Amino acid sequence: MKFSKKEVLHLADLTKLKLSEEEIKTYQKQLGDVLNYVDKINELDLDKIKESLTGVEGLDVSLPRLDIVEESSPETISHACNVKDNYIISPKVFNDED
Repeated sequence: MKFSKKEVLHLADLTKLKLSEEEIKTYQKQLGDVLNYVDKINELDLDKIKESLTGVEGLDVSLPRLDIVEESSPETISHACNVKDNYIISPKVFNDED
């Protein structure tokens, strides 16, 4: 399937991108390749395939996994960028202001 220049420019406008002529040609090809791939997938007979959220039969994704604390090996800690007292220091995730 071929993407027209007009369609690529419309998508670029929706995403507020300014594209050069070379980029337009690149995106035309790439978007066309993606749609061709989707067409191939749509041709597959998937009637006998069961739906799955995980790809693993019998795995219950409704239950959260257990958070198990395990000791890290010294080698793992030695490769970390920021270490203090044998703990790996990570960037803040939550604001202290709450």
